[in-house]
Amino acid sequence: MADLNEELRELIREGHALLKDMRAEKREIKQLLDGIPARVDARIEDQVKAGLETLGKETRAAMDASVAKVAAEFDRLEAILTGTDPASRRRGQRPLEDLIREHNERGGGHV
Repeated sequence: MADLNEELRELIREGHALLKDMRAEKREIKQLLDGIPARVDARIEDQVKAGLETLGKETRAAMDASVAKVAAEFDRLEAILTGTDPASRRRGQRPLEDLIREHNERGGGHV
């Protein structure tokens, strides 16, 4: 009977040691799980920042291209109106400014 009591006490000590180890593992797992939202938030924030940076660069490039296109169109229209565009010169057309001035000099009134 004494041997049986000693064996039971040994099993109880082993059980307590296992329980202590399991509680430590539980705390460690809880700490890991508690840290996941912060890591996920940081990763999402990094991805959003990178996406916004890319979007900003692409938007800037598109805006610059659009502004350049509009400026080129105004330059083209200016050349047409002033008669300095190659097509008008080849056809011998006079600048619009000269035509308006001539019209006004002939008494044609305001255009």
